[in-house]
Amino acid sequence: MVMSSASVVPHFTLAWQKYMQDQPRERAEKFWKTDNYWLALLRDILVALLVVAVVISIVWAYTGSATPLVAVESGSMEPHINIGDVVLTRVTDRTQIVTYNEGRATNYQSFGNYGDVIVYRPNGDPNATPIIHRAMYWVNAGDRLPDSTQTAPNAGYITKGDNNQEYDQPLLLGGTPPLEPVKLEWIVGVAQQPAIPWLGELRLALPSVVLVSDEYCCTQSFAAIDTFRSGACVSLANLSFATGAKLSLRPF
Repeated sequence: MVMSSASVVPHFTLAWQKYMQDQPRERAEKFWKTDNYWLALLRDILVALLVVAVVISIVWAYTGSATPLVAVESGSMEPHINIGDVVLTRVTDRTQIVTYNEGRATNYQSFGNYGDVIVYRPNGDPNATPIIHRAMYWVNAGDRLPDSTQTAPNAGYITKGDNNQEYDQPLLLGGTPPLEPVKLEWIVGVAQQPAIPWLGELRLALPSVVLVSDEYCCTQSFAAIDTFRSGACVSLANLSFATGAKLSLRPF
């Protein structure tokens, strides 16, 4: 039976008035055990909201972010992280970053190789599509950049995709502008094992998700994903999977 909004309000109001006439203890007991449709509906909504709040609080406490999930859009981290994988990240003040060189010395591995995998915004541009690559080593300002005669304009991490032959700095994005060492404040998060396969495929299937920045992935908006394998671009996912952060040229 379908009820109109005009008939719903009186039914709910009457149930609520009868409920409020009881003593507090009786009200609490009736609320959790009620067979009244409207009170039961209100109870279920409140329980659902409470569960969501608890889950979000736990995730926030662990990750430090309200949007800790990333969906991987390209294959430069294969075979350890693949297109369509979803990865949980933690902000840098919740965990330490171990570079490839440090991990090799201590036998620390993440995602099938030494060191941590980080998600960062190229040159700190808030409008750039984030990249998920491995932190290889740290350089100070003035140090020589890998495979280049250029020197580092600032201190930061040198990064590289596991499936790439070359380092990101300075030429990953074609060198115009040169990609700078990754400052701590440019890091969106540190990837946490394991990657969840296939979960990101739905996100990547949406036109607003799969398109990446012309400027930062060196492609046309509708280019095939193989065209930008050199940079593993990611989409930031909201926990609710209903809204997301705005990335590059397209909202997530």
